Amino acid sequence: MITQEQADYLLNLPKQIIEGEDVLEIKDYSPTFPVQDRIYMISKDDDEFNFFLEIQQSSKNQLKLTLHFQENETSIGLLRVDFNGRHKNPEEINSFLPELFKPFAGKWIEENHIHYFIQEYKPLAWAIPINIDESFSVTNFENYNNFDEILKAFMNKINLITNLIINIQIQIS
Repeated sequence: MITQEQADYLLNLPKQIIEGEDVLEIKDYSPTFPVQDRIYMISKDDDEFNFFLEIQQSSKNQLKLTLHFQENETSIGLLRVDFNGRHKNPEEINSFLPELFKPFAGKWIEENHIHYFIQEYKPLAWAIPINIDESFSVTNFENYNNFDEILKAFMNKINLITNLIINIQIQIS
């Protein structure tokens, strides 16, 4: 397991998208809905780690964006944003839990929320409503109308420096 300090360090590392051996400065991204994508990343500042972003959308219009880091065979979640989902936080509070999370101990979060790695808990066990997290700028998933805004806010949060050009074309049948 990693420490909170390591998790914060990994989250804040500048990251770039990779495709094969290529480290990309610019990436065109054209998702197909419902989205089921994985984007791989590295950091030139610390090549011991690699990362991947999972973008998942269910048939119930739930949207999840998750950042994992990988070290050899280990994959540990660092951050996840869930739109139109629900989550129950752990009951127990430890010394690593930030004050902002404490009122939500043992509570179900029935609204859009953001998960963080908190030391000594299962990765991404804790979440807070997204509307109280001042560091994430989008609070609702408005079908496909703001998918690009959500993705850009997430990319900013994980410090992705590849210029991601998002092309959304919805086909209505």
